[in-house]
Amino acid sequence: MARSTGRALGRDDLIASHYTISGADVMRPARHSFAQRVAAAAVAGFSGIGWTPDDYDACRAAGLSDAEMRAILDDHGISAAELEFVSDWAHGGERGAAARRTEDRMYAMAEVFGTRHINVGELRAPGEMEPLEAAAERFAAMCDRAAAHGLLVAIEFLPWTGIPDPRTAWEICRLAGRRNGGLLVDSWHYFHSGADAATLRTVPADQIVAIQFDDAARIAPAADMLYDTLHRSMPGEGVFDLVGFIRLLDEIGVQAPISVEIIAPGQQQRPLEEASRVAHDTSAAVIARARSA
Repeated sequence: MARSTGRALGRDDLIASHYTISGADVMRPARHSFAQRVAAAAVAGFSGIGWTPDDYDACRAAGLSDAEMRAILDDHGISAAELEFVSDWAHGGERGAAARRTEDRMYAMAEVFGTRHINVGELRAPGEMEPLEAAAERFAAMCDRAAAHGLLVAIEFLPWTGIPDPRTAWEICRLAGRRNGGLLVDSWHYFHSGADAATLRTVPADQIVAIQFDDAARIAPAADMLYDTLHRSMPGEGVFDLVGFIRLLDEIGVQAPISVEIIAPGQQQRPLEEASRVAHDTSAAVIARARSA
């Protein structure tokens, strides 16, 4: 099946991340059907959704064909914009081979659904991280493979891992030297890693390729990071300076769409339509405040 190009997404578009509308915890099967999620995201005002290879496999096992899933997306004017997550891509051996298998599954999905970007990162502790030069070499190779499928590749930094902050993520991208590879800046990880605006200002605008948006009740110490990652707040309902965050991205000239990623038990338990609407509307309100001056 030919790859669907779809409408290009930009800074005024919001994506409902997979975990925002799945109705389930991380690594658990979605509680809502694919058709229900797409419909709810569209009604709420989102331009795209996020997705995972495991969820795609579950949809196929439930009897949906690729053509049927594409029709559902097209009927609602929604793009399957974001695929996640590739970990261990910086490593060799079996870990690297497993990452490559996940990569290949994403490429097959992207060819069918016209995906914009894939999210990648490091989940292991800093002591297990490969040297940056080796990671950059492998990132460059991944970007080359992704480019053959029209994809951007976004490195997400996570404070408790071997890629803990924007400075480390950007160094890998800089050494790799690939224009379709850049940063995923998640407001959660940005503020928990120290809100390094100076580093972000050194990154070319088109190499901040993906944004994720959420809030927090507090800035957690590193020891609590994994717990607090799973208890996110709606934008504007926590302690992050999200108005300043959006203004910083606009000042840099970032044109990437914003993926709203609310991972929290309360969000998972909401009715799907409410979960989608509240995530969209709180995000849109913060963005409007940031751009009103």
